Amino acid sequence: MDMKIKQQYKGLNLIYLIILGSMSAAAILAVYFVFKAGALSIYEFDEQNIIKSVIIIALLVGIPVGHIFYQKKMKHINVDLNLGKKINMFKTAFIIRIAMLEGIGLLTLIGYLITGDKSFLYMFALVFILFIIHAPTRQRIISDLELSDEEQEQLS
Repeated sequence: MDMKIKQQYKGLNLIYLIILGSMSAAAILAVYFVFKAGALSIYEFDEQNIIKSVIIIALLVGIPVGHIFYQKKMKHINVDLNLGKKINMFKTAFIIRIAMLEGIGLLTLIGYLITGDKSFLYMFALVFILFIIHAPTRQRIISDLELSDEEQEQLS
């Protein structure tokens, strides 16, 4: 693997792992805090339902928007570019996609901290699973960028 391409790939995986770790730590801390101290309960029951509705809308809108944005960015990558530029463009689209997932995940954890409602943890679990499914594996890069055999060898 070309050293520059190898560094780009390692950098992308490092970003992914840092965000994955921070999301995991935030979830563990949120569960621990609610278990030990209880929910913050700064809102009335009706306001908590509004918070839940907003977070569900964020899930229903944010996840597809992140996916659509990612797909559009992938379609705009010119096949004639060198592999380093393709990976850079992939990296940009990928980071935006996972940042959207991270934002929604953290929003669900905030909802859990405020209300103590376990349904927010289920929503977080959904986002977390999507986050893991969209890991930047070599196979994902190869298939999403539709790399030629020569480029696949450079990536391996």
